[in-house]
Amino acid sequence: MQLFIISVITILLTCISFILPKKVSVGLLLIGSCSMIVYLLMTNEFFEAVLPLSVMFVTYFSFSVVFDHDKKLKKQQLQQKLSVTNFQIVELKRDVRRILMDICLAGAIAGVSVICLLFIPEMINTLKYLLGYYLILMLPPFLNRLVDYFFAKVYMLPEEQVLVIISLLEARELPMEHLEAIQKQSNPDILRLHPSFAFLAERKDYTISFSTVLRLTFSGETMYLTPVNVEAWYMYWNRFIQVDQVETEKNILPIWHRSNIKRLLWKGYFAISVKGVAAYTALLTILIFLHCPWYVITVFVFLWWLFNMYIADRLLINASDAEEVTAGELYHISQEIFSKAGITGTRLYVIDSDVYNGFATGTHIGKGTIMLTSATTKLSWSAVKAILAHEAIHIKKRDVMVNQIGRVMLMIVLGFGIFLSFNGLKQLIEQPLLLIVLINLLWAIFIICLSGVAQWTGVSIILCKSPFVDVNSE
Repeated sequence: MQLFIISVITILLTCISFILPKKVSVGLLLIGSCSMIVYLLMTNEFFEAVLPLSVMFVTYFSFSVVFDHDKKLKKQQLQQKLSVTNFQIVELKRDVRRILMDICLAGAIAGVSVICLLFIPEMINTLKYLLGYYLILMLPPFLNRLVDYFFAKVYMLPEEQVLVIISLLEARELPMEHLEAIQKQSNPDILRLHPSFAFLAERKDYTISFSTVLRLTFSGETMYLTPVNVEAWYMYWNRFIQVDQVETEKNILPIWHRSNIKRLLWKGYFAISVKGVAAYTALLTILIFLHCPWYVITVFVFLWWLFNMYIADRLLINASDAEEVTAGELYHISQEIFSKAGITGTRLYVIDSDVYNGFATGTHIGKGTIMLTSATTKLSWSAVKAILAHEAIHIKKRDVMVNQIGRVMLMIVLGFGIFLSFNGLKQLIEQPLLLIVLINLLWAIFIICLSGVAQWTGVSIILCKSPFVDVNSE
């Protein structure tokens, strides 16, 4: 309960400091944080006070991204600009069912963690703190979404050809000359837009109803709107696009459709097992509740690891809504590289994202998958070929499997060490801080060793003179 109160006080303090002028807010934050630190040190032993202090700092730095004075200043500047400039209001359709759907999805994801918090055994009490950290990190993006639903207003400045979006906590100014594409969608794709399911991209979601959506793609940023006059604004904004595009409307299936239920299950599993620790905590809680011996727990954890490794490529494909490339110049280039590398069974997927990235997944050559973001595919062909060749070598050398085996070997070594010193570790249950310090130390060693394996595979690729592609040929 103390940690919850500390989080609430920190959030309120951050919010109040955002409302006040910057100079005043700095003083308030210093006085408030120092008061909390002094209070915690006076009412707790030093080692016992470190944990609530860490919760305070994690909460502050998470919410300071939302309550940002630079964003507030940008908002004030744009409001002043609107007061002296002609503008048109882009009216948005509002439907309370839209935000209720987001709340239900966020509640379902967070609910798994909350249930684990309520029923987690004391012997794995440390995981309770990790779940608390996950919930704290989950709140800011969802708070942004709530605020945008209730307060976001969209303005078009025809003389300056600029789109302005002003919300309660931030504002955006988007020159129409940077507009790259515009697309109509029949409904909001909730599973793609929801902040709990974001992967490699955080799209700005200003959809506040279930009506037709306009997706606007700017340089490095994509946003979604549900304007009242969809056709009029589509025709108006389409004039700013340099390349002619065919007017089509993408059909988005409702969330209760069979295919979207499948997407929801994949994305939900990704949210609680990859982005969070609720799935692992739930498994351990169930096994301990059933009084399973340590070797049964070990077997279950190992089998689950094998299962996650087996579905890793499908999990990433479904979690990112990646689309397979089956035709076009990119497809032919990739097939040529895969053929030279001897990995003809490898599939290429593209993730709709403004982030430059590419990676390989799959545990063996016959089941390899290479994924590129849409931003990466817009690079020069020589750069795309180099990236594809790099990832092809990873699959050819089975580096994904090497990294996974290295990971499990390190887990076995650490687990064996914990088993040998189990009696001593049991005494740390009453000292959660020391236990957390030990876990962080072991985790740091684990990450350093994994980084060494990854660096080794990367260096081996550099030393490998591959004939897959000549990037200097263009």
